[in-house]
This record gives sequence, structure tokens and C-alpha cells, in this order.
Amino acid sequence: MRTILIIFTALFILSLPVTAQEKMSNSQKKDQNKTQKHGQKDEEEDPNPFPLRRVEFGLNFGAYFANKYSANFYNGSPENVNRLDFLMSNTYTYREIKTAMGLSESDVIEIPPDGYARNMHYNVAFSGGLFMRINLNRKNSFFLQANYTQLRAADVVSIKVNPTSYLTFDNIVLEPVIGKEGRVMIDLGYQRSFPLRSRINLFIQGGFTMCYTQVIKSIFVAGSTEFNLVNIYGDQGYQPGYNNQAFTVNQNAFGFGGYLGVGAGIPLTNMFGIEPGFFAHYYPTNLEGYPDFKPSFGLYLRILMFFGSTDDE
Repeated sequence: MRTILIIFTALFILSLPVTAQEKMSNSQKKDQNKTQKHGQKDEEEDPNPFPLRRVEFGLNFGAYFANKYSANFYNGSPENVNRLDFLMSNTYTYREIKTAMGLSESDVIEIPPDGYARNMHYNVAFSGGLFMRINLNRKNSFFLQANYTQLRAADVVSIKVNPTSYLTFDNIVLEPVIGKEGRVMIDLGYQRSFPLRSRINLFIQGGFTMCYTQVIKSIFVAGSTEFNLVNIYGDQGYQPGYNNQAFTVNQNAFGFGGYLGVGAGIPLTNMFGIEPGFFAHYYPTNLEGYPDFKPSFGLYLRILMFFGSTDDE
């Protein structure tokens, strides 16, 4: 009996630290849960995750990836309004082209049907413009922006020199065709924001786009000589030594479509911030012969300037 009493007493004493540890652990868990709940409550009750300005202005800088569809407007093919036929069918410009290519008067040149560039594309171009946003509240805004970009398209035309009808290798000379155009793109739309506690403001934008396209240059280059593919002489044609009347030919068009973009607003100071982003346009350039809607894309870095009062003031 005495032995049993000693054993129970020893077990009771050994169990005391374990019980104390369990009570301490439970107390720590309760304190941790309280802290988590308090943090969640603070997060839910935090009304100002980032400064809100009623009016914001910005400068856009970025890269524009124009759809290649309308780049074929500059390839000089017979289907286009600016075509090499104007030059090749004129006795004087035909002779000037041969001279520029280093050929003699007796040489013959022609462009086969498959000699035109049918898959031209635009180079990636720099774009820039102005931006304005009116914030209704922290999550809803309207924006207006206007951007300009200048695009260049280039490829080569295959020209046969002294073509023969018998089996032999053709003498093929490659000469470039080049197009240059400017585009003004105006976007008007709505922005939905998703502010984070880190003060970074994620957003998505959607709206309407108007694009004005102006043809700056459409040329064929033989040797180092440029020949204008725009028919500025009309039906009278070009004749050297005569008082040729040149007409002003404006090749421009308007296209209307849609805009969709995503980005992140990063405030740097109380007066400045930056917004990196990505966007897509969907509109037709409406250059003659190219009426289809096609998507184009862009990347930008916007420098924001904040004006007006904030909700925090």
C-alpha cells in the first residue's frame, strides 16, 4: 500500500510541468488568435489603403506593336492604290529606274506577280502621349488619353532583269519598298481599381478608341534613288522637262474600335507616381483596301502627376 502511494505521488509531481506547459500553450494560442482577429479587423477597417486624388495627369511613354495587316498597303502591288505600275508603265520613270539600278538602256526589267512582298510588317515603334483620369472614388474612375506613334514598314520587291523564256536561271534583283505612317490614338473609357494595403493600385481599363492614320511616305528605292509611289501627277503622268502639275494627295483615314488595358499604380511621393501597363487596341486603320478590324498591342510606363485634394486631407 505504501509502495502504491509513493508511485501515485511521484506521477502527480511529474505531471505538474506538463499541465503548466499545456495551459501556457493554450494561453499563447488564444493571444495569437486575438492578434490575428485584431489584424483582420484593422485591415477591414482601414479606409485609406492609398492616397486618392480627384484629378490625375500623366505622360505616357511606351512601345507599340501594330498589326501587320495594313502594312501591305505599302508593298506596291497592283491591288494597292500606291502601285509600282505607275512607275513601270511610264517611259521616263522606267528609264530612270534602270539607270538607278546600274543597267543600260537596252536592258529590260519586269516584276513578276509573285515578286511583290505579300507579308510586310511594321517595326516596333515608340509611342507617347498625354493622360488624364478623374477618380469618382477609390475603385471607379474615368480616363482620357491621346497617344502618337510613327510606324515604318519595309520589304523588298523581286525584279527580273532581262527575263528569258527558255530554261535558265533568272537574274533577280531585290529592291526595297518602304512605307511610313503616323497614328494618333485617342482612348476614352472606364477604370476599375483594386487597391492593395501595400499602396500599389492594380487596375483594369476598357473603353472606346479612335485612330487617325496619316500616310507620310510610300516609296520604291532603286539603287540609292527614291521613287514616290503616290501618283501625284494624275492621268497626265510624269514628263521630265515639262511643267508638270503635281497634285496634293492626302492619304488618311479614321478608324473606330475598342481599348482594353491592365496596369499597376505605384505612388512615389505625394505629387508623383508611375504606372507600368499593357493594353490592346482593336480597330481598322481604314487605309484604302484595308478595312478589317485587327488587334494591336502596346506597353507603357506612365508618369503621373497628382493635383487636387485627397480624401485624407
